[in-house]
Amino acid sequence: MLTTPRVSHLTLLSLLLTTALVSLPVQANEHQQATQTDLGLSDYHRFIIFPHFEKALRAQKNNDEKTALSEFEYMHQQFPDNIAITLYLSESYRHFGHHDKALQLLRQQLKKAPNNTQLQSAYAAIPVEITPINNLEELLAQERQCHSQPDPLCRSRIGQSALNLAKLDIAARQLTGSFADSPQGTTLREAILQRAVYLKQWQYADEMLMQLHQQHTLSAQQAQQWFDILLAAQRDDRLLALQSQGLINSPEQQIGYANSLIARNETAKLQNYLANRHPSFANAAQEKSWLYLLTRYSKNPAQSLSQFKAQFPQNQHYQNGFELADALKAKDYATAQRLLATLPENEWLEERFTVSLAQGNTTQSRQLAQRLSAQQPKNMALLDRLSYQLMRAGQNKTAAQLLLSSYPFSASTIASQNLNTRLFGVLTRYPELTSPEQIAKLSRPLSTPSQREIQAAWLAPNGQCADIQRLLGDMSTSYSANSWNLLANCYQKTLPGLALYAYQQSAQRQPSTNALRAVAYQAYQTEDYATAVRTWADLSPATLSDQDIMAAANSAQAAGNQTALQSWLAQAQSRNLTHSEAYWWLHAQRFIPNDPDAALADLNRANHIQPSARVYAARANIYRQRGEYAQAITELQQALKLEPNNSDIQANLGYTLWDNGDVAPAREMLQQANQTTPDDPALLKQLTYVNQRLADIPQTRHYAERVIDDIDNASALQPMNEQTNQQRFNFRRLHEDVSRRWTFNFDTVLGLRSGAVNSANNNVGGQPGQSYRSFGQLEAEYRIGSNMLLEGDQLSAYSRVFTGTGTSGVFIPSKDPMWGTGIRWKPLSSQVFFLALEQQIPLDRHHGESDVMIRASSSFLNSGKFSDAWHPNGNGWLAQNLYLDAAHYIRQDNQAYTADYRISWHQKIAANQTIEPYSHVQYNGFNGDSFQGAQLAGIGVRWNIWTGESHYDAWQHRMSIGLEYQNTFKGINQHIGERNSAFITLGVHW
Repeated sequence: MLTTPRVSHLTLLSLLLTTALVSLPVQANEHQQATQTDLGLSDYHRFIIFPHFEKALRAQKNNDEKTALSEFEYMHQQFPDNIAITLYLSESYRHFGHHDKALQLLRQQLKKAPNNTQLQSAYAAIPVEITPINNLEELLAQERQCHSQPDPLCRSRIGQSALNLAKLDIAARQLTGSFADSPQGTTLREAILQRAVYLKQWQYADEMLMQLHQQHTLSAQQAQQWFDILLAAQRDDRLLALQSQGLINSPEQQIGYANSLIARNETAKLQNYLANRHPSFANAAQEKSWLYLLTRYSKNPAQSLSQFKAQFPQNQHYQNGFELADALKAKDYATAQRLLATLPENEWLEERFTVSLAQGNTTQSRQLAQRLSAQQPKNMALLDRLSYQLMRAGQNKTAAQLLLSSYPFSASTIASQNLNTRLFGVLTRYPELTSPEQIAKLSRPLSTPSQREIQAAWLAPNGQCADIQRLLGDMSTSYSANSWNLLANCYQKTLPGLALYAYQQSAQRQPSTNALRAVAYQAYQTEDYATAVRTWADLSPATLSDQDIMAAANSAQAAGNQTALQSWLAQAQSRNLTHSEAYWWLHAQRFIPNDPDAALADLNRANHIQPSARVYAARANIYRQRGEYAQAITELQQALKLEPNNSDIQANLGYTLWDNGDVAPAREMLQQANQTTPDDPALLKQLTYVNQRLADIPQTRHYAERVIDDIDNASALQPMNEQTNQQRFNFRRLHEDVSRRWTFNFDTVLGLRSGAVNSANNNVGGQPGQSYRSFGQLEAEYRIGSNMLLEGDQLSAYSRVFTGTGTSGVFIPSKDPMWGTGIRWKPLSSQVFFLALEQQIPLDRHHGESDVMIRASSSFLNSGKFSDAWHPNGNGWLAQNLYLDAAHYIRQDNQAYTADYRISWHQKIAANQTIEPYSHVQYNGFNGDSFQGAQLAGIGVRWNIWTGESHYDAWQHRMSIGLEYQNTFKGINQHIGERNSAFITLGVHW
């Protein structure tokens, strides 16, 4: 079984941040596509390499390993020094499980760019799978392998592995060269120190602290720890040697060493120490403690006291208490009490405390302990002694109250660790001693991982997850398997991804069956099915329950791992688990989608054993794929009877009803699903479309706004890619379009010379069968509504005025004005096709005749990316349009036809403006007394300006001005010399 090695604090922190927050490109490709500029290449090189890049990303998304790696490797061969391409290739190796190749690639690149932080982060983030080290021989072999190609991570790993085997000598010898002063070396040194303390191999702890001293990086806390270690190891000669050099030689430490000799009953050493030490005290309390030691423990107390010159006046009367000391030594507490009564009440507190304990005076013991602790709030040794004596005397609650009054303890020393253990142990037995305010105080994180573990263990029985997450949420590598398990249990519902990580850390430290089982279940919960499959595979089937066997099969099915699924189903069959709905449901998944008949047979068998919603839903999916929507709807309705609140089934039924053309019932189902999963992007989009089809404008706008907000919220965490940006723009355009009632259009073409003429058509002004120098029209349209005659249709009323220059040849089109008003019907929702009936009336009664026009018009080839609507992505876009128009004039009994194909390029020049060079060819036909035709071609350029954008609405209005050169191959009432013309074009869409 492969396990992830224990690495340094910094390495694991890098791994955590990289995995959980930054989302490297391979992890992000489910939600965003990299743009061309990510690669840091020139425009030419981007043009050459980007097809390979796009193909690689797409293949990687589809788990096409061969294609993805081939394309990325080709890119790297072309640009071997490109950092971005190297990172993409390494992440692709990681994605497909080739960690060794990723490491080799990054190691080679780091030789070229050793200071590149991106390469360093990527290298540190790769979990290195190694064989567990179980003995010294394996450790030494790995150490030799590491030394052949050393790097900080390798040395750190060897050091950590050595610590796991309690081989501190091997761990310590990694601290050589530059690694010793590196962050990883510092972390390893700290780990050796803590492991040495745990194993009580004091010489290594001493060695590590001496290195810190020699490096001039020894802190006051570490110096105190050094002192505590030497005390715990009883390495008196070493401690005295250091004190002789001026190290760990403060008055408090000298007093502490003397007290340790007292605890060990080392009378001769203590007497010699007291006789040869002359501390320079910083305060009266320190001096008084030393006087106490001289009085109680020197070889000749009377002589020692007479030779000692007190620095502080309040200690000079200490000799008066010598009789008291003798009384206490003799355990003559009555005499001691009598003597204490003659002395000032604020003195001899420890003696008073001893007498009160002996006499069982609980109130006085508590008061004296509190006074002593208050006098020396940072003296953890004193607090340790006081609380220990109280508990030894059976005053556990009093000891707890004393410890609570001094909490949090001032120093990160072994003494404070003992105090925390003592306090939380007592509080576990007496929870009534703590108030809500004290519980809140006790729940605040302490400074060291070991102390926070004690806090978390105290909180765990009450399930206080918020406090446990705050205590252990830094995810220190020092935490034990039990602490990681506590953290995982608390993250399970709120942050399942972090819960999985925590379970994995627990399993690394204590790889038991239960730990690995927890990893497998949580991986499935977070949809990391590949990890779930690997973890189940690491467990022996004999150790698993029937429920575990089926869970493993479910993981294999979700991961699409047919081999593993077959294996686990075989295990289930061997345990006679085939008489269950779950078995046959899983069995059916093997045949989807290639053999739907076999899958249906298995699903029918599962349903016969026990009808279930998922079986009905699976059968419905098969019927839906076959286009048998009615049967699929029946299956989903049965599923809903079993699970009426299942939002997935409600959504699937809504989609199937939509496919079947049942739009109103589809909306009802989708709305029910949306109540349970209000943030499902697919549901919000579908509800927008459904309400649009039902012509429910308020609801359409409501759901479009929610889709836009959802995209905006997601972009706050991860920038939008082009596809998402286009979707956002499409919904903003839909939001504006569905609420629009009035539309105004103004279009005109102005000939620049008197001989210039242009053939009229049915779309822009002019009488049919005529040509003009200039012509134009102004139109107002009112949308009556949708679904008026057919489902998905749109009915509008419009009125327009159009005019030309007639035969006058003037510049401004003001001749023969006509007024037309009519009804325009768009029968198809997915195609730009209109039918219109229009009454035309001449506004100049001397020119023109009234008539009724029946008209059909359509546009092709201009949907989606080829439309003239604004495109939110890129620097420009290609547009095209094939416009067809046919009209019949009833009174005149003649017909007019137009066909125009245009292709153009919109080059963005501002956030809402484009320059549009274009060309078009046009055919106009007129059938009156005889058939006439005109063919022309034109090239030109337009300046387009869009306005009217808001947060939820795309650009509503468009204005354009252009210049066109036109050549008429064949014209109507047009001379040959007039067939090359130039025109100004103006257009407003409002």
